[in-house]
Amino acid sequence: MSAVHAHATAHGAAAPAAPSGETTRVIVFEAPGRVAMRDASLRLAGDDEAIIDTAFSSISTGTERLVFDGRLPGFPQLRFPLVPGYESVGTIARLGSAARGLAVGDAVFVGGSSSFTDAAGVFGGQAARTIKRAAQLVPLHGIPLQAAPLLALAATSLHGIRRLGDVAGKRVGVLGAGAIGQFAARFLAASGAEVVCGDVNPARLAFTADCDVASVDVRDRPFDEIATGLDAVVEATGDPAQLATCARALRPGGTISLLSYYDELRVPYVDLFVKEVNVVVAREWAHDDLLAARDALANGSVGIGDLADVVLPATDCERAYRTAFSDPSVAKVILSWA
Repeated sequence: MSAVHAHATAHGAAAPAAPSGETTRVIVFEAPGRVAMRDASLRLAGDDEAIIDTAFSSISTGTERLVFDGRLPGFPQLRFPLVPGYESVGTIARLGSAARGLAVGDAVFVGGSSSFTDAAGVFGGQAARTIKRAAQLVPLHGIPLQAAPLLALAATSLHGIRRLGDVAGKRVGVLGAGAIGQFAARFLAASGAEVVCGDVNPARLAFTADCDVASVDVRDRPFDEIATGLDAVVEATGDPAQLATCARALRPGGTISLLSYYDELRVPYVDLFVKEVNVVVAREWAHDDLLAARDALANGSVGIGDLADVVLPATDCERAYRTAFSDPSVAKVILSWA
C-alpha cells in the first residue's frame, strides 16, 4: 500500500453510503486549480459514528496543494469534484447508538472523513458538518479550537521524530521552517535535542522565537556550511534536491528523516555514499501519535506560538487557498466555519 493510499484509508475515503436527506456547506475543488463553496449531500451515519459540526479547519500546503493541482502521486482514483482537507475540529452534534467514550458537545479533532454522496472526499474535512467513526475522533482536552487543527501537523511531525529514536543530547537539524518543520523543531527540543532550523524565509524563522531552537537564514549560505556534523536532519522543505544538502550537514553514519511528500526522489548518490547516510521515511501519524501530540499541546510541553494566528472565513475560500499556497510568510491558514 502506498503512502497516499494508506492516507486515504486512514482518513476514511471509502465509497459513501445512502443519502441522509441532509446537506452541508463544503469547500470543493471543482477541477484542478478551481476552488468554490457549495452544498453537498450527507450520507447516513452508522451506529458507531458521530456527526460533528466544524468550528475550524486548516489548509495543508503539502497534500492539499497536490490535490488542488490534480497531481497527487500514487492516487489514481483522484477525481473531481472533491472535498479536500484532513485538519478540522468541532463539536459532536449527534452520536450513533453504538458510539462509546464521547458525548454530544465534546470538542474533537477530525482527521478527514467520507461524508458525502455527491462529491469525493479527498480527504473530506473541509466541510461545515462531517461524519466519522467515534473511535477515530480525538478529544481536545482543552486545546483552543482555533489552534486545534494544527494537531494534524503536530502528530505527523511527532511521528517523523519518533522514527529517529532517542534524540536526547543529539544535534539535529531541521531544514524548512514551515508549519511541519516548526513542529518537528519543537518536538525535538522538547525531547532534549540541540536543534538548528534553517529556511530561506526570515518570516518563517521568526516563528521559532518562542522555543529553544537556533534559527539560521540560508539565503546566502547553504545549510550544510552553517550546520555541520549533525547527528540527524529532518527534511521538511518538500524539495528532493535538498537531500544532498542534508547529507552534507551530517556526521558519518547520520540520519535523514523525510518529513515531506515528494513526486520522486533524485539525489546524487555520492552524497549519501560517502557518509553512509541512513534515510528514514515518515508516512503520517498513527492514532497514538495523535494522542501523544494532543497531550503535549494540551499540557504546554510543546507550544503552538503564533502558528494559528491567520484566520479567514471558510466562505472566503478562494482567498484562503491563494494565501496558503502563495504567501511563504504565513505558516498556516485557519478557516473559521462559524
